[in-house]
Amino acid sequence: MTDDPGRSAFERRSTPPGRGRPNADSRPVVAIDVDGVLNPDRPSTARALGYLPHHYDGPSPTGAQVTGVIWLHPQHGAWLRELADQGADLVWCTSWGQLANSWLALRLGLPTDLPVIDVGEGGGVRFGRQPKLGPLYRYTGQRPVVVLDDEIGGKDPDEATRRTAAGTPTLLVPIDPGIGLQRAHIDQVATWLRSLPARAEVHHPPRRPATRTRHGGLEPRVKPAGGIHASGAHPGAPWSDRVVPAPEPEHGVDEEPTERLSVGDPVLRKSRLLSRQCDTCVFRPGNLMQLSGGRLRDLVNQTLRDESFIICHETLPYAGPANNAVKPAICRGFADRYSTQALQVIERLFGFVEVDPPTITKSPESDGTVADETRH
Repeated sequence: MTDDPGRSAFERRSTPPGRGRPNADSRPVVAIDVDGVLNPDRPSTARALGYLPHHYDGPSPTGAQVTGVIWLHPQHGAWLRELADQGADLVWCTSWGQLANSWLALRLGLPTDLPVIDVGEGGGVRFGRQPKLGPLYRYTGQRPVVVLDDEIGGKDPDEATRRTAAGTPTLLVPIDPGIGLQRAHIDQVATWLRSLPARAEVHHPPRRPATRTRHGGLEPRVKPAGGIHASGAHPGAPWSDRVVPAPEPEHGVDEEPTERLSVGDPVLRKSRLLSRQCDTCVFRPGNLMQLSGGRLRDLVNQTLRDESFIICHETLPYAGPANNAVKPAICRGFADRYSTQALQVIERLFGFVEVDPPTITKSPESDGTVADETRH
């Protein structure tokens, strides 16, 4: 299909990738949330700032009938069109879904066929991240992207910095939900858009050699630290060569096993994550695992370089005779402190299932050391 010459420039720019232009288009994308951005959550403040009330009586994104007041600013549509006039494509990234086009767009003076990112019921921050960004980034690929949202996780800015450094300019614009989108936000985005190259280079990171698994997926075959093969959420997960088991005590293991570990639940097709830190977590104070100086630091640095994660030592097959009930799971101490590509991919594409760590019971003759503990 080709662009209709009779359509306006704005309408042509708003066409989703694949409709009227190639998918590799490098035009920047401005992703727009609704609640807290276009619809502030403080009515008294909204009225003072020039927002107008609009009565809504219709289906919610889930299909339930809802009634309420939506506060919209009469200038927001014009402000957003300014960004489109600078060459940006506007998209909805909101749990409103298609209602943003069918109900909001008419009242804001925006086209009623803007692309809508499927974020489900969306909203909220989990594990320090805004879940809507996953489907948004998959949609935009390597195109520059601006995010206008009132809920941005504490780990999201670091990811935006990494994306930008890797050749995908990413700007997060946090919005105060009490006052919503302001002129200063539009000016910030406009300045950022002007700073972009005329046409961004598409960056293709090098791919590592891979082999075909027995499940049919492609899986790199590299032995990680510790001499153990490990895998992520499901067979063929691309990070499966970069998983690091948490260390055992210096005297704890004479010979390391070489079986392939997996934190993936084959039934739920989610990755196991401990619901809390285990009793001897290497991230607890006191060096409970009696690690030599600098070993934990080296382990963490290696894992961060590999963009991977750490498997809890208490869930490893050789952790204890009563460990069979707890399968390998991601260390909660690591996941709560660090964000890596592997953890991000698992969360956005597959999800986690939380499992309790093994409980540790001291034997009657125990002298209080780790070696005298049993796990069950």
